[in-house]
Amino acid sequence: MKLIDYIDKLIANGRCYFTLDEASFELGKARHTIVLSIEHLKAKRYLASPAKGFYVIVSPEFRIYNCLPAEFFIPYLMEYWQHPYYTGLLTAAMYHGASHQQPQTFQIMTDRNRPMIECGKVRVQFIAKSNIQVIPVQSLSTLKSRLTISTPEATAMDLLCYPMHCGGLNQIATVLDELREHIRADKLQALADSQIEIAWKQRLGFLLDKLGSPQLADILATHLMKQNRVDYILLMPGLQDEDKSIKNKKWKIIENTDFESDL
Repeated sequence: MKLIDYIDKLIANGRCYFTLDEASFELGKARHTIVLSIEHLKAKRYLASPAKGFYVIVSPEFRIYNCLPAEFFIPYLMEYWQHPYYTGLLTAAMYHGASHQQPQTFQIMTDRNRPMIECGKVRVQFIAKSNIQVIPVQSLSTLKSRLTISTPEATAMDLLCYPMHCGGLNQIATVLDELREHIRADKLQALADSQIEIAWKQRLGFLLDKLGSPQLADILATHLMKQNRVDYILLMPGLQDEDKSIKNKKWKIIENTDFESDL
């Protein structure tokens, strides 16, 4: 059996990827022999390789991008690497309906840092998170996969935990302005109770207050009142604290920058 016949068989079974080891086993050929055939098909844009030893079958409508959409292959790639993951931050927010600004990269939370993938015009960013196994997630069906994404509540949390990956406070506020409609009070309460870190609760509560969601904000305010100690923190970490910065007593937030939603 030739490589192209093996690929046709995969397509017939609804599969959009294969690994070098799988192809070597199925074809009964040495890896280096198969790589030559793979490179030939890559040159024709029939195949793309987002990671070493991992290949995606690029259907005609996606050959202009020289890769498949990340949502098609990410679940299989993470399984290949044996890394836990979930789709997070701006990408997860987009799936939850916060699509005013389309993210330029597909953002993945996992248990370790990895270099960004650039597969044709598709870019995938990996952000390390230590407690990934306990973050609330849900499953989403795509044309080729079952994608794991953070819940609306966990997505909101991560936006405030990783602002450096979210395009600044104005973009976070814009995304949160759309996302807040999908945040459930009971799930936000459960998330706050399950997470030790305090800072994201202060920042998220402050923003929800400013965006006009007092019921959600009050859940976090009540939670913070029960804590032994809540220190003043900067609204936007990494920016200088100006002498004229306003101190918000309710949230113990130092307003070291202004923001506004684009909506």
